[in-house]
Amino acid sequence: MSLLNCHSYSFYYMNRNILIGFATFLLIFASCTTQKQMVYLQNIDSAKAPDFFPNKQVDYQIQNQDILYVKVSTLNEEVSNVINNTSSSVSQQNLYQTDASLYVNGYSVDKEGDIEMPVLGKIKVSGLTLKQAKDSLQLRADKYLKDATVILKLLSFKVTVVGEANHPGVYKNYNNQLTVLEAVGMAGDVSDYGDRKKVLVLRPEKEGVRTYRIDLTSTDILKSPAFYLQPNDMVYIQPLKNKTFKNNMPSIQIFLTGITTLILVLNFIKK
Repeated sequence: MSLLNCHSYSFYYMNRNILIGFATFLLIFASCTTQKQMVYLQNIDSAKAPDFFPNKQVDYQIQNQDILYVKVSTLNEEVSNVINNTSSSVSQQNLYQTDASLYVNGYSVDKEGDIEMPVLGKIKVSGLTLKQAKDSLQLRADKYLKDATVILKLLSFKVTVVGEANHPGVYKNYNNQLTVLEAVGMAGDVSDYGDRKKVLVLRPEKEGVRTYRIDLTSTDILKSPAFYLQPNDMVYIQPLKNKTFKNNMPSIQIFLTGITTLILVLNFIKK
C-alpha cells in the first residue's frame, strides 16, 4: 500500500470514528431525560406558591354495581346472624378474605340502585354518600330492631393505573380516600419513559365519563378535582415524545455505523 493510500485510509478511518462518535453523542443527548422532567410539584417552594392548599375532596356517591359491606348488630345475636347471613363470629371473619368472597358476600347495588337485606328489605342507596346510605339503613333498622347499630363500607374501591407506570394494573384501596400520587406510588411510580406533565384521569359518572388533564410536576394538581381519586377512576400516564426514539436508538446506531463503514470501504476502493 502506497504512502498516499495509507494516509487516505487513516484520514477516512479517523473521519469515520469522528462521525460515529458525534452521531452517538447527538443520539444520547436527544434521548436524555432531564431531572426537571422527573421532579413532582416543582413549584412548591416558589415565593408565589401558598404553603396550604384547601381540601377539595368530594364525597363519593354510591353507583349501581358497587359492592357494599353492611353489618347490623343488635342485642339479640340470633337476629343479628340472620340479618348478616352468618351463624358465628369465625365464619363472619372468613366472609371477606378474597375478591370472590367480597362479591358473593357483599351487597351489590342493583340497576335500580337498591340493595336487599334480610328482614330490612330493599333500601335505595344509589346516589347517596356512604354516610347518607348508613343513615338510611339505620332508620330502616330502627323500625324493625331494638338497639341496632349499622356499619357500612364500600368494598369495591378500586382504581386502574395504565400507561407508563412501572407496575400498571388494578389496585384495591381500603381507605376512605386515595390521591393520584398514592395511586402512582401503588403502581411503582412513573417509568423512565413516562411524561409526568401529561396524566389523564378518567372518571365514570352517571351521565358518562368525565376526563381531567393533570400535571404531576405542578402544584396545580393539589387544587384539581382529580387529586382525590374516586372508585373506578382510571389513571393514564402518557409516554414521553422521545420514547420511540429511545427504543430505536440501538438500531439507529447500527444503521449509522453501517453507513459510515460503507462510505469508508467505497472511498478505499476508489483510492
